[in-house]
Amino acid sequence: MATWSREAVLNLYRALLRQGRGLRYTDRDFYLSSIRKEFRKNQHLMSPEDKERHLKKGQAFLHSKLGGLI
Repeated sequence: MATWSREAVLNLYRALLRQGRGLRYTDRDFYLSSIRKEFRKNQHLMSPEDKERHLKKGQAFLHSKLGGLI
């Protein structure tokens, strides 16, 4: 289970940005701006359940090797 912490969120953010460096079949700039936009949109979440849910969503996206919409 994903446990929310500031460090976990920053690690996820860095990992997603690193993963975006190797993109070949999509627009890298669009991907990077989408990642930044999602993190900014969710930075004001207050509920621990929401924080955990969004962290899990990001980790699933990372582990799917960017293979689909979540």
